[in-house]
Amino acid sequence: MGHGLSCSHDTDEHHLFHAAQVGDIHALGDLLAADPALARHATIYGHFTALHIAAGNGRLQNRNGRVRVSDDAYMYVSMLLDRGVMPDVLNRKRQTPLMLAAMHGNTDCVLVLLHAGANILTFDSPRARTCLHHAAHCGHADCLQAILAAAQGATPLAASWGFARFVNVRDEQGATPLHLAARQGRPACVRLLLDKGAIVPSRRERERQWKN
Repeated sequence: MGHGLSCSHDTDEHHLFHAAQVGDIHALGDLLAADPALARHATIYGHFTALHIAAGNGRLQNRNGRVRVSDDAYMYVSMLLDRGVMPDVLNRKRQTPLMLAAMHGNTDCVLVLLHAGANILTFDSPRARTCLHHAAHCGHADCLQAILAAAQGATPLAASWGFARFVNVRDEQGATPLHLAARQGRPACVRLLLDKGAIVPSRRERERQWKN
């Protein structure tokens, strides 16, 4: 992921973003211990925080340089949340860390962010899509399942919107998560959404969506 890191390469802020990007949990911990406020800093151009970067990358690097993929990614996402970073912090495109984790299939990060109270009904600015749209579009059924489970929980958001409405939430072009999963050829996501009550669009609506 390219994030437009800060111009100077010799600042604690830049080192923090780099540590989040490569998954160096030890460097991340040392930098935050020295200056906890760094956790809330954002990159100049994309307005990515370290939480965005960590959630979107989902990998850890040991002291010896070996990289392990996302099984333990929740550790540094949790570390940033514990330092006071809001789970729904927005980047320049109004994307949350939850959206980025859903895009990249980082299920552990999705679960940690949901547990921290991340809002599943935030809409981004490029296409007015939610985390559910992004998980379906990218074909990450485990992330999709986690988000749907959160939507079924006893939360104020679930009570105010209703689960059926959330499953069929539309982006600015009228596409639902089911539309996106079908269009991208994501059979596991299609089956899951249908099982959860996603509405199959009419033929006319399908034709319109394929044109978009």
